[in-house]
Formats: sequence, C-alpha cells, structure tokens
Amino acid sequence: MTPTKAVGADTAKAAPTRKRTPKVPVPEISIIIPTYQRADRLPALLDDVANQTLDQKRFEVVVVDNCSTDNTSEVVEKLATTLPFRLRVVRTPVNRGPAAARNLGWRSATAPLLAFLDDDCTPEPTWLETGLAAMLAMPKVGVLQGQTKAPPEEYLGPNCRYGPPNWYVFRIIDKPTAQFEACNIFYRREVFEETGGFDENLGWWGEDTAAGWRVLEAGWERAFAEDVIVVHPVEPRGWRWYMKNGLLERNNIRLAAEHPGFRNEGFWRPWAVRREDLAFLIGIVGVLGALRFRPALLLALPYIWWQRPSIRKASFFRLCYQIPALDAARALGHWQGSIENRIFVI
Repeated sequence: MTPTKAVGADTAKAAPTRKRTPKVPVPEISIIIPTYQRADRLPALLDDVANQTLDQKRFEVVVVDNCSTDNTSEVVEKLATTLPFRLRVVRTPVNRGPAAARNLGWRSATAPLLAFLDDDCTPEPTWLETGLAAMLAMPKVGVLQGQTKAPPEEYLGPNCRYGPPNWYVFRIIDKPTAQFEACNIFYRREVFEETGGFDENLGWWGEDTAAGWRVLEAGWERAFAEDVIVVHPVEPRGWRWYMKNGLLERNNIRLAAEHPGFRNEGFWRPWAVRREDLAFLIGIVGVLGALRFRPALLLALPYIWWQRPSIRKASFFRLCYQIPALDAARALGHWQGSIENRIFVI
C-alpha cells in the first residue's frame, strides 16, 4: 500500500523564508522646529529635547531648514546619529517665510499630534509630557497654547516699555492670546488637514494667528495650559526691525477682515488695534490744527503721556523721535491694510 503524502508538505519545505522588517511604532506626537541660520543654537535646543521626561519612543522631531546658508542641515543630520530620539531634517526649496516652513514640517511628520517650538526657545523638561497629556485629555481641543516665559534674570515686568534697554524682542504668554503665537503651541494633525495649517499668503507676521483662528472657525475648541512651559530669550533686534514690522501691521488688518473673532478679541476696539493708535491719530490732528489754533496741541497730550519714554533711560532723547516714528509706521500699515481689505481700522 502506497503511503499517503501530506498535501503541501513539500511545498511548505521548498517555500523560501521571508525576513519581516520590524515595524517602527508611530509616534504619538511630533515636534516641529522651523529654523533659519541657527546652526549654533540647535545642538543646545535638541539636547533640551533629549532631556524631556516623555519616553523618547513616544515622539519624533522634525527640523525644517528654511534655506539657511550656514551648515544647519549638516549639523542636524550629524546630531540625528547621536541623539536618542527619532530626528530628521527637511529643507524648503525656497525661503517663503515661517508659514511654508511650518507647513512642510507638519506634512512631513507622522504623529497625530503636533507640537511647534521656535528654534530660539528652551522647553522645560516636562513641556512635551504635559502638553501631550493635555491634548489627550481634551479630544475636542484643536489648538492648545502653552505658557512662554522670559528668562528669570531678564524678566521685563508689566510696566517695561520696549525692552531693556531699547528695542528688544521677547515673548511673555501667560494666558490665551488672540495671536496664537507658534513659539509654543500644539495642534491635532487632523485639524490642519481640514484647515490647511499656516497661511502662506501672509508670508511673515500673522501666519500663526490665521492658523489658530481657522481651527476655531472649523468648530474646534481651544485651551491654555500654564504648565506647558518654554522660555523665550530676550534679544536685541534694533529700531529698524521694529519699523519694518510696524509696516507689516497691515497683515493684522487683513486678519481682522478674514477672521472677525480676531478683530473682536485681539483689538482694543473693532476700529482700533491699540488705544495708542487712536491717540496718535488725534495727536496728528492736534499738531496740524495748531497751525491755526494753538490750543489744538492739547489733543496730543494723551499720546505724549501714554508713549513717553522713561527719562531715566540713557537714550531718552533718541526714543523721543524713535517711538513716534514707529507709531507712524504702524499707522501707515493699518491704513494700507484698511484700504486693501475695505474695512476701517486706525
């Protein structure tokens, strides 16, 4: 009697064995860091990320080199071989401002949650863990702002005018803001897939504000977490930098036209960004009116009082013309934006 052969036995022996590539788990959150000409700062920042209390297997980092002319990409790629978390660098084809860089970053990321961090900030060790926990605990929240501090030794205080000594840039965010500053902010990826992310048409100034309001207008909720902390440095930028950005205030007017919520929450009045802007206009009217009626100069007193520099500053006399010049640039930006967007804002 011929023995029975098991069907498929020979086939099973002959079949080649396939090596299975181990699956890399999808991270829970991606840190997006846009950068430009900061190769010297990135090692310290990424070292701070390595010291986060969140398990390093649960997150990844995407550094977006916004067409730097230094060795930013080379520095990050070298660090990627030594740091204990997943790190990669992507590069924009052309520098079109921070909006395009941030959009490339989140589109290159793989996690369902996104944390945006500026390349000059320092996250506290619990920053990512507390931010992730807050987002997971509030599934209806599409955007979460964290607290941003100035370094303790350089804290400016609520009454400081234009920084120490003059024209310094800093961020102190201790409550929800209408600007949705991207130096320390969390989003859900699905939200950006729905809204498009950061507004690349704005280029510079206001692109992060537009992103936040798009999320709210899509029906998502917002939140603020005071224990999600980064420290923003206090840096000198100079009067000319402030003048340039004063003219860019026209973007604020466009944002007000496109996002009424921003106009209601971010402006002093719907028709004036700050009370000082109204005082500046009234002051100009008073100066011109004084050519025929001298008491009209009294109209300039509110502006002079609110915008006066401290006489204790060594640059007091220089500030006496720099501050009005900056306010004039802001006014030009507001009027240009009003004409372009057909709304009235002073």
